Amino acid sequence: MDESSSELLSSRTACRDCAKILILSATQRVYIISQKLEPELYNDKDIYEHLGNLAASNRNTDIRIIAHDTRVAASQGHFLIHLAQRLPTFAQIRTTVTRAHRQFLESWLIVDDHAYMRIKSPALYEGNFATDNKLECKAYLDDFEEIWEGCQVDQNTRRLSL
Repeated sequence: MDESSSELLSSRTACRDCAKILILSATQRVYIISQKLEPELYNDKDIYEHLGNLAASNRNTDIRIIAHDTRVAASQGHFLIHLAQRLPTFAQIRTTVTRAHRQFLESWLIVDDHAYMRIKSPALYEGNFATDNKLECKAYLDDFEEIWEGCQVDQNTRRLSL
């Protein structure tokens, strides 16, 4: 993929700000691939409220999150987990199960069909983003769908009914 149309990210602050801007611009779809739901990027009240309002106002809202490990986020409380528990029809969290998917160490955020953030080195917060690139988004969406189909519902984030 040609990344010449994207802009670079090289710090935690830049990644956090980019994630928030992209998610707050979402009108229908937010897809995330994450290591541990990166609380420094996604555990944000404004993001939670926007996605909740989006689901309430648009029945076609689709929020899908793939995470390798949600245990810490679930035990400490995380806005995305609360969102998935509150609105399971619109927001789902799955976990990777295959060795190949568990070895995927990038973090992706895909918004609608035109914006993305790709963090190639999550430990260093280095990556790139674009706000208007449907061609790259299509490729990322296709890859996301393939990974999503190979995942299972995350047991750490399910709400227990008593």
